[in-house]
This record gives sequence, structure tokens and C-alpha cells, in this order.
Amino acid sequence: MKTILLVDDETSVVESLRLILKDNYKVIGTNSGKEALKILDKERVDLVLLDLKMHEMDGIELLRRLQPSCQETGVVVLTAVNDVKSIVEAVKLGALDYIVKPFEIEEIKITIEKALEFKSLTREVRYLRSEFRYHSIDRLIHGHSRMMEYIIEVVSRVSRVDSTVLLRGESGTGKELVARAIHFDSNRRENPFIVVSCPNLAGDLLETELFGHEKGSFTGAYERRLGKFEIAEGGTIFLDEISEINLPLQAKLLRILQEKEFSRVGSHSVIKTDVRIIAATNKDLEAMIKDGRFREDLYYRINVVPIYLPPLRERIEDIPQLVEHFFNIFRKECHAKTEFISKEAMDALSKYHWPGNVRELKNIMERTIALYGNETTLLPEYLPSEITGISGNLQRVKPNINWRISLEDEVGRVEKHLIEQALQKSGGVKSKAAKLLGTTRRIINYKMQKYGISDSGN
Repeated sequence: MKTILLVDDETSVVESLRLILKDNYKVIGTNSGKEALKILDKERVDLVLLDLKMHEMDGIELLRRLQPSCQETGVVVLTAVNDVKSIVEAVKLGALDYIVKPFEIEEIKITIEKALEFKSLTREVRYLRSEFRYHSIDRLIHGHSRMMEYIIEVVSRVSRVDSTVLLRGESGTGKELVARAIHFDSNRRENPFIVVSCPNLAGDLLETELFGHEKGSFTGAYERRLGKFEIAEGGTIFLDEISEINLPLQAKLLRILQEKEFSRVGSHSVIKTDVRIIAATNKDLEAMIKDGRFREDLYYRINVVPIYLPPLRERIEDIPQLVEHFFNIFRKECHAKTEFISKEAMDALSKYHWPGNVRELKNIMERTIALYGNETTLLPEYLPSEITGISGNLQRVKPNINWRISLEDEVGRVEKHLIEQALQKSGGVKSKAAKLLGTTRRIINYKMQKYGISDSGN
């Protein structure tokens, strides 16, 4: 529940406001500016309703003292007369809005809601910006290999200029992260970073997504809509998989790159734009140019600074660092008890060829922590079978598909298979097999007898 502090030297005003607001907010009231400062030191207050005309310490003086904390606590001022000079001074000192006495109940409720919503959005924007500043280039792009050190250096340099960048590499190599690193290390960081996934939108939909449209420009266009290039003004647009844009739309994109202008769908008005473009693709654009599927002039416009992101199999020395990075992230998110990654598990992860690149590694770490987060150590048997080579993974066991099977028989068959595999891997030592399967030696003995598995005596 949000907390509102009422500050007015008239007790009747404080009590009236308390009655109006007590059902929806935690309300604290005081008749003194000095007392208000003490309350603010002790309590987390979301909004202050402050009378400008008070004895001892007036509202303007209190606002001056509050000014450093106005970013966290919103202030709406109350005034008995429409004193424009005082209101203007209050707004300069950080007040969000004002209400003239005597006020209407609905008016004050709406004003409070708007002020609280504004402060909430302001806090969110400030938080996100601080997060992105925290996620500097070396935090977004992980790796100590020579290739990654080179990429980090290129990203650092290209962030200082406004050149168009083309990111190339297989799916899952982190092209969007690199685009974010470029934006948030540039002088555009305070403005929007907009991602447009080109394959997810057909030609006409992608055009309106990028450039917006006017009311009535096509069936269903019931109102004007701003496009991403307007929303991203002063910032950066990341065009993911630019190879999927059709030829007519490529021509319009070329116009933006050449002339820095565009028109909404259904409009002849020209809109000037100041947006940096970062494009990405996993396709062979040169081959597409030869086939007539990609404009050569557009290619040269977007390929000003090309950056190639290598697949994970070409920078295996970065795998341990990436594993640790995602391990720590998902351990916190899943509130897991897991503290360590065994050497065997890390070896298995390092030797895997990672066809899905960093995205696949991230997904596997999330899945493993989600399923085995209660274990102290992450062991190789917790990893998918394609990584470890252990064929006991349930997904790899193919049951005899027919509709006259016994569930108990099928479960038994899978259990027998898993135990046999674990015994084989552990050299027949039942205690080790039990550990691999996350069970006890006693249960292994019982299951071996049940399914007729030969006992080596260990």
C-alpha cells in the first residue's frame, strides 16, 4: 500500500484528506513542516500533499529542504488561492502538480493517482538506465578469448561514433547483446533502444511497425500510430535479421539511411529522424544480392562497420566463464542451493560443440538449475544426454509405441535401462551408480532384484 504524508497547518484539512484517502493508502498527517521532515527521515513516503501557506515553515521552504529527495518522493502542493507565482516556484523545486482549495474529492483522487503513476514510471526509467549503465561492455559481452577481446575493443570504438553497424554471425551468438552494448556505451544511452525482429512481421505489418501509419490509411487503421523510428528518436534501432525485409521496404529503409527522413503509411508528410541503425543477420547477404533478394546499395549503407560474432565452438576457452556467468544468474533466480559445478560437468560443457551457441548454453544452465537446484553440486548426470553422452536420458529412451501398453511395464523398462547404464558407467559399483541416479544403494539393490539385473557383488 502506498504511503501519503499530509502536511497542512489546518487540522480540519488533514483530517478531511485522511478520511478521503484512508481506504486506498496508508495516510500520515502532520500540522508542522519540521515534523514532516522528521517523518520523512523515518518513513518511506511515496507522495506528500503539502500546503504552501503554513506558519513557522511554509511549503516552499519545506520543498527546498526536500529537493534532493524529490526524485524518490513525489510532492503535490495545496494552495488556498490561485497563486501563480508560488505554484511556479513549487514546480521548479520539484512539485509534480497542484490543487487549489477548496478541492473536489474526485479531483484530488485523480491528481494523486496521476502523481503516483508518474513517480513509479520515473523510478522504473531511472532503474533501467542505471542497470544498463551497470551492464557495461565487458559485462554484456563475456569472454577472454582473443576473438572476444578484439570484439570488445571494436564495440568500444564504434560506440563513440554514429556509424551504422552490421552484426553477423550464427543464431544465438549474442548479436542483440552487442547492439545493446554499443547503444548504452554511446552518447545516445539516455534515449530509447528499440528492437525490431524483422522475421516476425510480414511486409505490410513491418512497414507500419517501422514507420507508423495515419488514421484511415488502410482497413483497421482506426487511429494514427507512431512507428519505431519516431519512438526511437535520438536513440538506436536494432533491426534483427534485416535479410528478411522485402525489396520494397528495403528501398524505404535506404531512404532513411541516405536522407534521414521517412513518411508514415498513408501520409505524404516528411518526418526527419535522428536514429542510429544497427542491423544483424545470420544469412549470406552477398549471395542474396546475387540472387536479387537484397539490394546492393542498402548492403553498402548498412555494412559501414561490420562485426563478426564467432560461434561458441570457435572460442571454447570462453565456455567456463559463460557457464559460471549463467550459473550465478539462475542460481539466484531459482533460489537454488547449488553452490558448485563439478570438474566433470565443466569438462562436459567445455567439450560440447554448442550448435545453438550462447543461447543454447544459457537455456541448458537455466533448465539444469531449475531441475537440480536442491543439489549442492552440479554433476554431469544432471546435464542433457547430448552433452554428457549418457544415454540414460528419458527423452532418448524410445518406448514401444502402441496403445496396449502397461504404464507400469514401461516405467519398469526405463528404470531397468537407467540402472544398467549407471552400473556400466560406475564400473558395477552400486554406491556410485546410486549417486549417479540420485538415489540410495538400498533402492538400487531392490530394483536390481526386481528387474533381474545381474549383481557383480560391489
